[in-house]
Amino acid sequence: MPAAARHFALLALGCLLVTGCAGFRGGWESVAYLGDTPPALPESPSFFEETQNPPALELPGLRLQVTLDNQLRTYDTQLYLFVLPLYIDPRERYWKNHSPGKTRVFITVTPTEPGFVFRPSQAVLQMGSRRFGGVAGFDFDRRDHQGMRVREGGSWEHRPVATELPLDQPGRSYHLSIDFDTPVPSPESREILLDLSQALGSPRHPALPPIRFVPMRWRRSYS
Repeated sequence: MPAAARHFALLALGCLLVTGCAGFRGGWESVAYLGDTPPALPESPSFFEETQNPPALELPGLRLQVTLDNQLRTYDTQLYLFVLPLYIDPRERYWKNHSPGKTRVFITVTPTEPGFVFRPSQAVLQMGSRRFGGVAGFDFDRRDHQGMRVREGGSWEHRPVATELPLDQPGRSYHLSIDFDTPVPSPESREILLDLSQALGSPRHPALPPIRFVPMRWRRSYS
């Protein structure tokens, strides 16, 4: 085979390998909701359907998105040419939990008015009859080399929140998190409750209601 033909064949094979690989991974996760009645969630997604991000929680003066790092991956399958199994991993894994023995709650807060304050040590995570207080809080943002928030450039980092953090810019999304000194709860549990009534609030509004969690199957594709 001429050199040019071999080169073209290698390029074609490379493109096929890149574009011809797909796959899916999925499992269980906890979805936050307000009130006593869990939301109606979709059943197990079909083979070609991906689960969507849970909706935001709308409260007076702010919008919340709350997730736990207890997303459990129960399968991971990669396919060649979308048909032939290339890699199969049936092991269960908490693939978003990077601190064994601890649970991290991620909270995106978008206030619509000033006055809200974040106090992570006042948060309580309850699992059945067990209660755990927040042991550390973080603010994830883009900062320059002097530690100042910037819109462009700089680098993203989790900065510890010592005692409290004023959320004084309406319309801005604050990416916060709280650590609890307990292993992640099973995402199939219906007894998980997050109490932010003393950890996130404004003197203009009543205390936040308890945030509960319901199990939901999740699915993501590689393609």
